[in-house]
Amino acid sequence: MNPMVDLDIFMAVVKAGTIAGAARELQLAPVSVKKRLLRLESVMGVNLVQRVNRELGLTEPGKELYHRLLVIFDDLEKAIASAAGTGDDIHGSLKVVSSLSIGKRQVESLVLRFSYEHPQMVIQFHMEDKQVDFIRDGYDVAVTIGQPSDSTMVAKRLVANRSYLVASPDYLRDRPPLNSPADLKDHACLVLDCHGSFRESWPLRGDGRQEIIKVQPSMITDDSEVLHQWVIAGLGVAICSDLEIRQDLQSGRLVPVMEDYRLPNMDLYIIYAGRKNLPSRTRIFVEFIEQHIMGA
Repeated sequence: MNPMVDLDIFMAVVKAGTIAGAARELQLAPVSVKKRLLRLESVMGVNLVQRVNRELGLTEPGKELYHRLLVIFDDLEKAIASAAGTGDDIHGSLKVVSSLSIGKRQVESLVLRFSYEHPQMVIQFHMEDKQVDFIRDGYDVAVTIGQPSDSTMVAKRLVANRSYLVASPDYLRDRPPLNSPADLKDHACLVLDCHGSFRESWPLRGDGRQEIIKVQPSMITDDSEVLHQWVIAGLGVAICSDLEIRQDLQSGRLVPVMEDYRLPNMDLYIIYAGRKNLPSRTRIFVEFIEQHIMGA
């Protein structure tokens, strides 16, 4: 048995999500990949993967091994770079994802600046509003609204991000007044259906108590940028966060409504694997983002 080969195969299976995908990547027969994975599990005495919706997911021991191997392989890269005389530079690739609207307003320019400061690194930057699966999607870091569902990840709050119920002045001009949650039934409600959003259950706190208002959506999107454009265009009332609409509120393009009621914050978090020893490129990027967003 060559443990390094079997560990490489394990990592390939995790990243591909299937035995067949890993086999294609490694140019091996699927039966060979499966045999080596089963052998690794037999030697370790634990199940590392489990089938989830026709794909392979990691068990808790599998997650632990995956995170430890990321650090070990990072150390190997640093050792090779040091032997080659390039040990002072940060090498390798880093895959980063951000919530769409926050990415465009807060993170995109910081990723560009980080890339300028570390030209030896290959940065993959994605923006999307779906729930992040770090292992299956291969992400190293997420900067996103809301915390992850995976308890093995570290989620550190970067900034508090207040939520507002807003509409455009044009929309409000000829509409019934909005003074209480009951008034929402007479209005077009624009709903964001994605991770970190409230969807059609709007939690409004006022008069010392919180009400969960089930609104009837007039339009629904899973893209926060689309929602932003809808509410600016005067199509209805929506929940948006301070980081998304601060300039719109200052310019009067959007106005808050029902100001006697508060919504829970949609705070901004940086999320990464929950392990003590991060790969150096991940640790340096996390510190960079914390410094420039938390210190802003």
